[in-house]
Amino acid sequence: MRSEVRGGWTVVAVSGELDADTVPVLSDHLEETPGERVVVDLSGVPFMDTTGLSLMLDWHRRLDGAGGQFRMASLQPSVHKLFRLTELTEVMHIHASVADATT
Repeated sequence: MRSEVRGGWTVVAVSGELDADTVPVLSDHLEETPGERVVVDLSGVPFMDTTGLSLMLDWHRRLDGAGGQFRMASLQPSVHKLFRLTELTEVMHIHASVADATT
């Protein structure tokens, strides 16, 4: 995981699977992430289980509910499918690329 600021957005790039073993690491990283506008770059995530899905939904609710913005970008097909199957593509802010998410 790495973070950088792009145009007023904190971009968190994630690599590897997001599951019950790795979600706590991302959760801790997000807790330490400054800013109210966060984009999670999931281009390096080939698999996400429901714990990852729950974390993304939690941060979406947390930031959007506090007047901030939470977006996800560059989802792999298998990860995007998880959001489609749970009908969260209608709720979450999902973008094709980090560039799209930060504009």
